[in-house]
Amino acid sequence: MTVRQYTAADGLPAGYWNADPADPRASHAWLTANRWPEDGVRFLEVPGAGAACAVRLQDDHSGFSRMNCTDVSAGSGRAVDQPEADVKEARAEGLRQLNVCALGYGPSVFPAGGAEFDADALVTALEEYAGAQGRLLSFLHLDEDSPVLPRLRERGWSVGVTDRYFRIPDVGADEDAYLAGFSAHRRRRLRRELTSLAEAGATAEIHQGDATEEIQREVARLEACSDEKHGLPGDPARLLRVNERLREAFGPGYCVILVRDRHGTAVASSTVVLGAREVLPRMVGLGPGSAEIGAYFHVAYHLPMRLARGHGARGVLLSTGTPTAKLHRGAVARPLLSAVPPGAPAHHALLRRTDTALAV
Repeated sequence: MTVRQYTAADGLPAGYWNADPADPRASHAWLTANRWPEDGVRFLEVPGAGAACAVRLQDDHSGFSRMNCTDVSAGSGRAVDQPEADVKEARAEGLRQLNVCALGYGPSVFPAGGAEFDADALVTALEEYAGAQGRLLSFLHLDEDSPVLPRLRERGWSVGVTDRYFRIPDVGADEDAYLAGFSAHRRRRLRRELTSLAEAGATAEIHQGDATEEIQREVARLEACSDEKHGLPGDPARLLRVNERLREAFGPGYCVILVRDRHGTAVASSTVVLGAREVLPRMVGLGPGSAEIGAYFHVAYHLPMRLARGHGARGVLLSTGTPTAKLHRGAVARPLLSAVPPGAPAHHALLRRTDTALAV
């Protein structure tokens, strides 16, 4: 079966994209703009299956661990205990990989509009394509309702929970409606949290589709500060390029949230992209002075919720990772599942342990 490879989503026919998807991560804008140099992401089209997919090719174990089937199967970064010898065996088994996945944990399989989607044909074509290149094929971070999961299970693939994605499903018509869903104790704490900026003399700004070049530079500076706090190189120029691509791709659907201290200095930011049903804060930036006024909770949660209400969206997509702060602000967790083929016993063993640890 024919498989066509493209270096960018622009190469795929327009019929794969919904003009206004509920989830912004399923949009053409997201898949073209949210890219990094040497990210290894490609797009494969299988016309005979009526589908295309995002994949990451790798020839070693460098790069993004959450797009590496060995690291994902092992639960790396998710507090899963694995015997080191088993991880080493899996790294040898999956040195060269073709992983069906997308940046940002979004959808990675895209049925073509107006065509009949054949999940079985898609899996067959990808197995043959990966096998011809000597690559281990995997599917990473699938939602429970992914149409390929039943076919993978029928073929004897190992499927298990490898992560949890958090979202606030209902922001309410206003803050009072949102707070009504919490206990009295939690409501009091959230109300205090919501007043922290005013008490500090700080202000909040939401720029929808009108972020100036100066605002973009402020955001890049704050995002670089956050990267440095997480042990990553702070590179404002690189971050500015990514945000400029997002602004160009999303147009009025690209938003910037800023918090300024009482002196007018930007101390916290969030870049947000809009979907028809949900909004996605892509990255939070935190600079000096943000912690003292509780700015993080505003740019990560409360202001994106305000933006969602104004846009007519119902929910806020958050991320994977540490759950406590998300759950305390009304988030719910949805399991993400990954799958490895029958011919990868070392990965099967890792995946079974990770599934046992996370599927609770």
